[in-house]
Amino acid sequence: MSTQFELRALIPDEMADILDGYFYETESSHWGVMQKEIDDPYEVFGIFPDAGTAHAALAELRAEFPTLPETFNETVIEDADWQNAYKEFVKPWSDRQLHWIPLWERDNIKTPADAAVVYLDAGMAFGTGAHETTRLCARRLQDYRDANADKLDSLEVIDAGCGSGVLALSASTLGFKKILGFDFDPEAIVVCHSNAEENAHITKLEFEVADLEKGLDGRQADLLLANIQTDVLIPHCNPVVHGVKSGGTLALSGILVKELDLVRSHYEAKFAELRPEDTITVDSRQDGEWGDLQFILS
Repeated sequence: MSTQFELRALIPDEMADILDGYFYETESSHWGVMQKEIDDPYEVFGIFPDAGTAHAALAELRAEFPTLPETFNETVIEDADWQNAYKEFVKPWSDRQLHWIPLWERDNIKTPADAAVVYLDAGMAFGTGAHETTRLCARRLQDYRDANADKLDSLEVIDAGCGSGVLALSASTLGFKKILGFDFDPEAIVVCHSNAEENAHITKLEFEVADLEKGLDGRQADLLLANIQTDVLIPHCNPVVHGVKSGGTLALSGILVKELDLVRSHYEAKFAELRPEDTITVDSRQDGEWGDLQFILS
């Protein structure tokens, strides 16, 4: 049986957001930040194929963050053990009517009778809703649903960069009928379809492999959700700006608070250039060190 090499260390609370932001921005597939319970200390961990790769990666990370703990626990783990180990860090999350529940907890969690429930298992690779950026988008999705509850059958929702599909799945369970999710990573789409199959109550949902240009080519949404980091949102803003219907709403997340002004000014300028006939209303929210931007077209 193959093995993985794990590095793990406790970190102060103030370092958790910093590292989490760095891993998100650099799209790290090896490092992560976890907290088992709400009052527990944060841990930074890394999973690597062997000790040499792990030590080299730690040296690179320490060069970026010299105040990392001096000592990391090192463990050789079986692949099968690791595939289940992450589950202790993944917790149910809810906001208003929407509830996200890990598959392995579906028989243990009681929800209100009117709850909009999504069951999912994204493993370690894609969003489970735990990240602040996903939560920000989910709140925008619910706000839009609440404001348009009488016409959900006709409204089109696009989840750009859908990852595990949690936002697209949420849109369906909240009552939207025309939903598309796309991601450039084929593995993400496999996860999306798997999660959709675990939610028998969810219908009218499409997923496809595409980047922003292909995914939005010839398409416009009433609500376009883009939980994507800044270094993608800015250079690929044209298809995003064109991807919203007149009278529609664009919700951007994946943005560090320190980058909000940059992204806002860039998109306001692009809307003025490419959509001069539309009036744009903008607002922003924050969750930890992350923020979102909502553009309403009228």
